[in-house]
Amino acid sequence: MKYIGREHVKAAYKGSFTDRVPVYPITSLINAKVAGITIKEYITDPKKFAKAVVASYERFQGDVVTMMADLVMESEACGSKVEFPEDDLAYVTKHVLEDKKDLLKLKVPDPKKDGRLPFYIEGLSLARPHITEAAAGSVICGPWQIAVQLRGAEQLLMDCTDDPQFVHDLMNFATEIAETFGMAINKEARVGLSYSEAACSLNLISPEIYRTFVLPYHRRLVNFFSSKRTGVTLHICGYIDAIMEDIVDTGISALSIDCVSDMQKLFDIAKEKRARMLVVIGAVDILLFKDGTKEQIEEATKKYIDQFAPLGHFVLSSACEIPPTAPLENIDHFVKFAKEYGRYDRLIPGWKGYAA
Repeated sequence: MKYIGREHVKAAYKGSFTDRVPVYPITSLINAKVAGITIKEYITDPKKFAKAVVASYERFQGDVVTMMADLVMESEACGSKVEFPEDDLAYVTKHVLEDKKDLLKLKVPDPKKDGRLPFYIEGLSLARPHITEAAAGSVICGPWQIAVQLRGAEQLLMDCTDDPQFVHDLMNFATEIAETFGMAINKEARVGLSYSEAACSLNLISPEIYRTFVLPYHRRLVNFFSSKRTGVTLHICGYIDAIMEDIVDTGISALSIDCVSDMQKLFDIAKEKRARMLVVIGAVDILLFKDGTKEQIEEATKKYIDQFAPLGHFVLSSACEIPPTAPLENIDHFVKFAKEYGRYDRLIPGWKGYAA
């Protein structure tokens, strides 16, 4: 039997198996290179965004398509000033909450009207009908990432000590933004929801800060979408071993992790803590896509497939967004090799076919 991409992914979410491991590259800005447009065009023009997402899907043939723009849209929609280089990442030049008293003036942005939120929903909606076989997912900011972009990372960390109540007020506001934008995406574009929380890495914050100022709002976000019968995927870059148990306890459907975190530990925690396992996504080092050889990509791919694919509940991916300067041929090779090497008839003794 021949399976399409989303069937491989659906089986992983059921803890079952098709004929091979699900695989995809996490792509965003590099999609502009695939389509022959600038990054600025990619993150400001919905038609060009859609064109680039579809071009990337058709070229790389991943089982999941990550339809990601950038991680400053929510902050920009609230009033932060954003710079758009022609061919580089957009970035905040002036945080709207340089004065924390201004939080009282802010309103949750309207996904249909404010900033580039409408651009993103339109781009998703234009691309979605052309993604016929893969699972399709949005990537937007989680509450802590939104708070960082509204206030500034350094200042927010100082606030955790100097004014914890303000941080909780800000996180309540940021969580409402994440819920509102996510609901609009789910309703209008009908794609999955993945929240990026790059700033939750323990390279940037302590476990105590995560548990005090982030965990309650991750739980709230998951509960909100659970009530709507919608699962939530979370992606956190960097090292997270000390907060893995906390993250699993939120009830998320899937967790995408970086190569510096211990994936076996995550599987062990998930198995111990939850009757229904979450899906583990990851985690081939993105530097291999940028600077590595095809042989090095193969070795890393083999390592993850051999160790984790037979466990089920596993989707192989890059550890984070692949840099826009990476050779496209390296991504081609990763997906093709993983599909060939990750066959369950080689990995699982006695495998006889899809067990839904």
